[in-house]
Amino acid sequence: MKPIKPWKDLTFTDDYMFKKVMEARDICRDTLNEALAWNIQRITYFEEEKSLQPFYGSKGIRLDAYIHDDRERIYDIEMQVRKMREKIAGGTESADAMKSLAKRARCYLDEIDMERMQSGSRYSELRPTFVIFFCPFPLFDGEQCVYRFPRICANHPSLTLPDESELIFITSKGKRDGLSASMCALLDYMDGKVSTDSLVERIEERIHFVKQQEQEERDYMIFEMRLRDERAEARDEGRAEGRAEGKAEGKAEAARSLMESLNITKEKAMELLKIPIELQPKVLALL
Repeated sequence: MKPIKPWKDLTFTDDYMFKKVMEARDICRDTLNEALAWNIQRITYFEEEKSLQPFYGSKGIRLDAYIHDDRERIYDIEMQVRKMREKIAGGTESADAMKSLAKRARCYLDEIDMERMQSGSRYSELRPTFVIFFCPFPLFDGEQCVYRFPRICANHPSLTLPDESELIFITSKGKRDGLSASMCALLDYMDGKVSTDSLVERIEERIHFVKQQEQEERDYMIFEMRLRDERAEARDEGRAEGRAEGKAEGKAEAARSLMESLNITKEKAMELLKIPIELQPKVLALL
């Protein structure tokens, strides 16, 4: 098993530290302003006791920074540090890898909408929502640093669906035409290059401050251990499900052979094979 990264070695692009940095309102606000070229004046966190904890909501969904601004726009800001497995020429990610990343972003957007609906909102009350992924690796065609995806009509590209949602992907790799000097410094910082840019310096100070907190280090270790337990549980569930599927396929094949050779019903074949009750629905579905 891969060892847990030492607390002292955590950087801005480590998921846990990114979350702790984004808890500083001024840094979070200014990061949004640089990324979107907007002028957000104030941000607040939704349900801070829940959204800024290591585990958010139900299974597998964690929100690093779940916030809204002074115009009631909602944002989820995430650091995605795991590179996709498949590569294509030139070091950019394959279409399948990008599809996986895009679906992850879609899942986060859906989770936010569902959380708002469960809190009693009507469809008409859903706020403009942006899911923003920061990625220190090449994305899509490798040409841009910022990719924004509103919902556009396929046969009328100038028409945008007014659902007020958008998926945004920001990478430190790509052309930086039109980006501010501070945004370029932030992208360089994602690659480990420290500068005298004001935002970068404040992030560095924030990381240094967080690392001095003994409780934060303990929380980090607990977070990582829980994360490992959750992943191990998911793997075990997957293996168990795979074994069950394999057994069901084997029993279904045996049942088909009996049905053909003895000219009996599938129910009778299953009875003769003494298929366990828990496997019977899966076997029936395969017959």
